[in-house]
Amino acid sequence: VAAPGPVLCLLDVDGTLTTLQQKITKEMDDFLQKLRQQIKIGVVGRLDFEQAQEQLGNLGRRGVLSLNSEMGC
Repeated sequence: VAAPGPVLCLLDVDGTLTTLQQKITKEMDDFLQKLRQQIKIGVVGRLDFEQAQEQLGNLGRRGVLSLNSEMGC
């Protein structure tokens, strides 16, 4: 089913895409790479940009619409 308009999927890093302070699994990376071909993906978290890039690997370097650190949310 196609969405009626633009879709943005925002995901949390620690505890959602990865276990706390761990790198993303290959399975999750593969899934998100396929998902980003259908909709735009953004990630949010309490990590700084460099930590999030390290945890997200390829997804953190390419393919996400935005990478935002939200400290204290």
